[in-house]
Amino acid sequence: MATKTENTVKLGIFITIAVALFIVGVYFIGSEENMFGANLRISTVFSNVNGLQPGNNVRYSGINVGTVESIVLLDDTTVQVNLKLDRNVQPYIKKDAIASIGSDGLVGSMLVNISPGAGNEAMVEEGDVIDSYSRVETDELLNTLGKTNENIALISNDLLRITNQMTKGKGTIAMLLRDTLLATNLRRAVFNLEATSAHLQATGAELEGFIADARESPGLLNQLLYDTTVLANVNSSISQIDTVAARLEPFLQELNHSASDISASSATLRSLLEDLDSGRGAAGMLLKDSIPAEDIRQILGNLNQGAARFNENMEALKHNFLFRRYFRKKKKQEGEVPPP
Repeated sequence: MATKTENTVKLGIFITIAVALFIVGVYFIGSEENMFGANLRISTVFSNVNGLQPGNNVRYSGINVGTVESIVLLDDTTVQVNLKLDRNVQPYIKKDAIASIGSDGLVGSMLVNISPGAGNEAMVEEGDVIDSYSRVETDELLNTLGKTNENIALISNDLLRITNQMTKGKGTIAMLLRDTLLATNLRRAVFNLEATSAHLQATGAELEGFIADARESPGLLNQLLYDTTVLANVNSSISQIDTVAARLEPFLQELNHSASDISASSATLRSLLEDLDSGRGAAGMLLKDSIPAEDIRQILGNLNQGAARFNENMEALKHNFLFRRYFRKKKKQEGEVPPP
């Protein structure tokens, strides 16, 4: 009977210890999963979760603030990750926060990191979807490193080949290194460039001095640059010139018409002179043909002779007894008395 009682006590103690351990385990697990406190549920969307599992930690600024509640495949390119966070961190997480997937150390489990935003947005609410940032995967990083190593190897081979050619004296660079005459010419060119630079610097100093003198001296250049009245006078003079030009415009138009008339008259006179020079027309014939000119000269001579004979006949008629009485009467009417 005593042995049975002892076994019963031992069994009770064992059950009591087991229940206590179970309660403590549930408490710690619930505390870790935030099962006994107020929770905040938000979500984010990734194109690749990189092996993230439900139950992995969620960190905000390096502090564990919750766990991954579930992962839902939306389509062939997007995956929604639902997060369960401690309600106490809600005031610190803003709507512009960014979620990313990382790892707990080099070989640790995956987790979700929430990075704070600018801090100007309002705090997140229940059911909000925050932005995400997908980091480069390890495989892609290794592939990129492999390609980079291959490129470095190719570049090294090219550099080795170029160095060998330079050592053997091939190429322009080798010629620059070995040709002393070319080096002398380059040195002379550099010296000339330095001299030119010095001349340019001296010219710039002279130009600065000239500008300073123009600014300080009361000369014409200073007035043109700094005196506004000179510019006003120039504008006034230009306006007066425009007025005079406007007044002269009718006169210039008349001169233009006169020039046109003179040009037309000159053309007509040139045509007439060409006709005279070529012998066309009566005037040209008189100038060029000697026979008509001689005929005209003879006609004029005959006319002169005829006029002289006509005057002689008239004088004879005056002295004829038949017409003497007529001429005396004519003279009386004119107030003259002819001689007896």
